[in-house]
Amino acid sequence: MLKTIKSLKKILLVGLLIASPLFAIDEAHINSEMKTKIQEITSILQNKNLSSAEKQAQMFPSIDTVFDYKTMSKIALGSYWKTLTTSQQNNFSYKFETKLKNSYFEKLELYTNEKVLVKELEKVKSTRIHLHTDIVGIEDTYEIIYKFYKVQNSNDWLIYDIDITGVSIIQTYRKQFSEFLATKSFNELLASL
Repeated sequence: MLKTIKSLKKILLVGLLIASPLFAIDEAHINSEMKTKIQEITSILQNKNLSSAEKQAQMFPSIDTVFDYKTMSKIALGSYWKTLTTSQQNNFSYKFETKLKNSYFEKLELYTNEKVLVKELEKVKSTRIHLHTDIVGIEDTYEIIYKFYKVQNSNDWLIYDIDITGVSIIQTYRKQFSEFLATKSFNELLASL
């Protein structure tokens, strides 16, 4: 059981390897851009001469380009999002992004040179693309799917969710936030992030 938990934490770590606000990728370059980003990040993680803070500082320029945290925040809050002021939405988005990044850095030490294979793109509809990747460990292989959406009136794509072995990170948070907000206030949710 402990081995399974460690494996899942490693999967989450790689799932968060590529995270933050808007830069977008042209559809024709999704596969190659993601391969490059993953290679950059794994090289930084493997560098034993860097402290955690130095790794963090070097990774952010690479990872702060393809995730749409505003959209991820909106999906995670569901219908509750519409009840918030613009200021509350922005505050939640910032705290949610910070929570994901902090979770990632807590798990940094779990990276032990697993291979990440970027596989095929699957266009599930005209505005949605899934990039399939595998984390190959000594004993197991885990699938991670990066879910992209097409930015309106452009050929640019951003990540709005990640499925890790069939489990959506954003839908998991949506369930947790919904349960939390059933008995507590939005301000309490913000304080908990």
